[in-house]
Amino acid sequence: MDRNKRVFIVKNNSFQSDIYKNAEKSFLKDTKEQYYTWKENRKRLEKEAQKGDKGLFLFLTYGEDKAKDVTDIFIGEEAEVLEDMSVTYKMRRHLSGENDARAIQSIIDKMDLNIDEDFTENTYVLVSDMRSLYEELRERINSLKKNTVYNANDREVQGDYRLDPLAQNDCQAVRIFDEPVLGNRTEFQRDRERIVNSTAFRRMVDKAQIFSAEKGDYFRTRMTHTLEVNQIAKAIAYALHLNIDLTEAIALGHDLGHTPFGHQGERTLDKILCGEIDAGIVTSKELLKNRCYGGFKHNYQSAKILTQSENKYIPYKGLNVSIQVVEGVLKHTRMKKEIDLRDFLGEEYREKIHFDYSRPYCPIATLEGQVVAIADEIAQRGHDVDDALTSGVMSVDEFVDLLSIGKCDDLRNMLEGEIEGVENAVRIFPNKRKMLAARIVHRIIRYFISDVTACSRDEMEKNSLSKIDMNNTKMFIAFSPKAKKVNNYLEKIVQKKVICNYEVARADYNAEVVIKTLFRKYYENPRLLHTGTLHKIFIDTLTHKNIYVSNSAVCLNDCSIAIVDKEIEEMTRKEISEKGIKEDLGGSEAVTPDVIRYEKRRILIRAIVDIIAGMTDGYALQEYERIK
Repeated sequence: MDRNKRVFIVKNNSFQSDIYKNAEKSFLKDTKEQYYTWKENRKRLEKEAQKGDKGLFLFLTYGEDKAKDVTDIFIGEEAEVLEDMSVTYKMRRHLSGENDARAIQSIIDKMDLNIDEDFTENTYVLVSDMRSLYEELRERINSLKKNTVYNANDREVQGDYRLDPLAQNDCQAVRIFDEPVLGNRTEFQRDRERIVNSTAFRRMVDKAQIFSAEKGDYFRTRMTHTLEVNQIAKAIAYALHLNIDLTEAIALGHDLGHTPFGHQGERTLDKILCGEIDAGIVTSKELLKNRCYGGFKHNYQSAKILTQSENKYIPYKGLNVSIQVVEGVLKHTRMKKEIDLRDFLGEEYREKIHFDYSRPYCPIATLEGQVVAIADEIAQRGHDVDDALTSGVMSVDEFVDLLSIGKCDDLRNMLEGEIEGVENAVRIFPNKRKMLAARIVHRIIRYFISDVTACSRDEMEKNSLSKIDMNNTKMFIAFSPKAKKVNNYLEKIVQKKVICNYEVARADYNAEVVIKTLFRKYYENPRLLHTGTLHKIFIDTLTHKNIYVSNSAVCLNDCSIAIVDKEIEEMTRKEISEKGIKEDLGGSEAVTPDVIRYEKRRILIRAIVDIIAGMTDGYALQEYERIK
């Protein structure tokens, strides 16, 4: 028994009683009140508690009728038994009315409480040491509290590595939650290490790039792609005297949000959310078309993982990496104005990042972030060609022949030199075809790195800025006009020969079937979701900005079947009136059954999206076989 985690349960049969009025006063005015025990009541309390016991206060009102159904609950904290056996408390939550009925029932059900049998005659107080009850009540209270967010930290300019004036310096690192300065690590080293040690980073080892991992160990995964982007980005950053640690942190984190089965996975999730693929969501086509449940893209999900999904630190969600890292990860690829950023990034981050949707690619403020974005392009051109040559989809001769156009002259001449070197080499290669592919990819990557470095250095030297802040919209890191045309042309080749290949098309179709099935099954029966996901749904409901939605939260993995069935019915199958939620979509605090139903359905759907997006290829297939 933990005497600091007790739950003092008091019953009350009148909304006019003094104890009810005191509870209401404490709730409304944030005052500390006392519950005075007397006679039999005090004797009962003395048997179960002693002076100094602390915990939570649960005040139940069931009215004066014979049914004794609890219809009103106050939940308080700072409860403590005083010397006269009275109990002090501060009320924090008040559940009442039809919207909160199931939440109230779930709390009573957890205790298996019977008003007549469990409270002896003339006794109005019980003490519970049930850990699950304490934790749920504590979560219902804590969900109302907000972390103090501030950013005031003096940072020192880092030492030996000579940074260009336009590079990000340690003293510019901005975090949402303040942390102590570390003498043995730079701020951006800290970011990099947190990303490498994250769960999402480890999962990239079994997430496909284009070809399915079942084709063999040679073909690339998200992890190998990420490491290649990191290598290319660091080479460019080093040549331009940019911040290597920041560059590496952004590169290692840029694809954390990728789904299983490559880009087909993210496309499928987004199409489900906007109604293009029917996965069983009970909502009108018009509302789905207007993205009432949001959208999905991997760069948005990567930012969410960094700022919310990973849980390794007590004071806050996410990894608390710097704004520079979050912004670089979020903007490394095209952003879509139709996808609601609020589903992925909190306001405290959004207000510190500049967005410009008028341009094809939302400008990245830091040069390090710009380097990673272009390194991602270079890596994709290189390894997509590598996969095509190694798989036999395209021969070396065919590839070189496709480059026989004027804009590719420089690159083709370089590749012909590499091919000649392999053909004339004294050394005998175990597999000449693989060696040719390796040298071709090496030369493609070198070609683009050299071009970007030279072109970007010119831009940096011409500029008149003394430093780069988070409002910068000028692009310094870029291909030369000629190399940009070559890059675009190589992408077209890949689209024709690799992305549209029969085997890839078949794998994409299978991926869509798997993800659609997983989503539909989880939506139709949320009990199939893991306990942690169900608890997250409960927490997200508790912390909802609309207090009426928050009050109606029901924990689906720790409740009676009857209550869970009713809750799932509301969340998944009951129709939602477009008119009934129109005001809520506009941001009002309206409270209608449609609003509560819609918000809970939205929470469920976003949780399903998160859990599927986080799966590895292997685990997604395993889940599919288990529940299809």
